[in-house]
Amino acid sequence: MKIKMERLVPAGIDYKRELNWLRGGLIAAFIYSLGFFIRFMDRYGSLFRVLVGNKRVLNENAVMPDYVDVLGDAILLFLVLALVMVALMVYHYIYHFQGSKSIYLMRRLPDRWELWRRCLTLPVMGALTSLLAAAVIIIIYYGIYMLATPKACLSPGQWHKIWNVF
Repeated sequence: MKIKMERLVPAGIDYKRELNWLRGGLIAAFIYSLGFFIRFMDRYGSLFRVLVGNKRVLNENAVMPDYVDVLGDAILLFLVLALVMVALMVYHYIYHFQGSKSIYLMRRLPDRWELWRRCLTLPVMGALTSLLAAAVIIIIYYGIYMLATPKACLSPGQWHKIWNVF
């Protein structure tokens, strides 16, 4: 059984446009998250001393800042996008009160969940996608941080420090 997307948004709303906005938001959030690499390379470079002849040597006392500090606000736009999906839920519900006032029809339908399905499905899918993308970004950037940072410069318990922030 194939579900048509038109049945998951309020009647009259262009779901393709909303999906394109969601896709654009996810792309913008991903591009913004790439700022992690700028912060990482800046902190990574400070771990080394430059000797005569442009040789770089690891500073014995250097400590890499914690992962959560290097991550910074890289996932901020993913979280903002998830909050925008809450506003989209409200918009979908208020949309039924516009024009022909289809809210009265929606309330009389035999399937009493039809109104809520149309108001919530796309925004909930968008919020979950955004939060999942943020989680994947956190894990991938953590792996890069752990693999690229010299072991002598890492402070212990980096994974546990992530959970203290959230």
